[in-house]
Amino acid sequence: MSRPESSLLKPLVGLSVLVVAMVVARAIADALGVKAPWYLLHELTVMLVPMLWLLARVYPRLDDSSRVGFVVTSGLFISLSAIAELLAIGARYWSFYEGFDPLSGLDLGAIPLEEFLSYPLLLNLPILWFLELSRARPDEPVLGPARAAGLTKVFKRASAAAFVAALGFIALALAGPATPLDVTTPAFVDAAGAVRYAAGPKQYGWTIVQLLGWAGTFALGAAVAHRLRWRTVLIVVATYFPFALFVELLACGRGWWVWNSQQTLGVFAWVLPVESFSMYLTGALMPVFCFEWLRGLWAEAPEARGLSLTPRPS
Repeated sequence: MSRPESSLLKPLVGLSVLVVAMVVARAIADALGVKAPWYLLHELTVMLVPMLWLLARVYPRLDDSSRVGFVVTSGLFISLSAIAELLAIGARYWSFYEGFDPLSGLDLGAIPLEEFLSYPLLLNLPILWFLELSRARPDEPVLGPARAAGLTKVFKRASAAAFVAALGFIALALAGPATPLDVTTPAFVDAAGAVRYAAGPKQYGWTIVQLLGWAGTFALGAAVAHRLRWRTVLIVVATYFPFALFVELLACGRGWWVWNSQQTLGVFAWVLPVESFSMYLTGALMPVFCFEWLRGLWAEAPEARGLSLTPRPS
């Protein structure tokens, strides 16, 4: 491992220490019977701190096309996520359980402030981490023409398959019984200590969202396969996925949000539906692919391979 790459272990270690510190702090608060809005506190430490650190390191070194690509991608994902949040809460894709940790009580349109904060933090992190890794690995080659063409073909077929699968689940939802949705249905803790929630007819809403997410991710991947640094992309996935999945496990375990089993396949790994594992793979890949695609639209030479970044001094 080269010196620039090995130096990237430092922020990962720092993030791990921060995560452990927050878990210990919450455990001590539980032992003392102290209630606090841990969802918000977790966002302001474990997510906001690394995002601001990466933003300060990466953004000043970006060229104009990369800056525009980042800003547009970030704004696009944040705005669409906010709209999706409003629709999903209205359809009760998930609920909140405050028996363990209270929410902050700060709402935007009857939706907790914590929910709106989570999207820009979780969606900006993989892009910024990709850019930081790219700066540390400036000489990584892209795929050759033949391999890029093969990967593009695979991505296009996978995108079509995911879209067809989404259509199939939409058909199942439409063919199901029109059971009314009771918006007063509460979340509860089952005999195993897991927080559960089930309301409304079986509609597979979150499953459909994930399949459409994969369709979009593969389509974007096909558009940029020829110029992406794929080893760097894989490192982003390998580091971001366990971090984001830990956030999901902590959130669901504490009831910060509780997935509606009627909007999922109903297959759970303790408190996590299988869709959660999909969500943070697309959550790592789609923002990076979208950024790279948009960057190319504003680049003077969109066919140029790699990012224009100031390399890390040796």
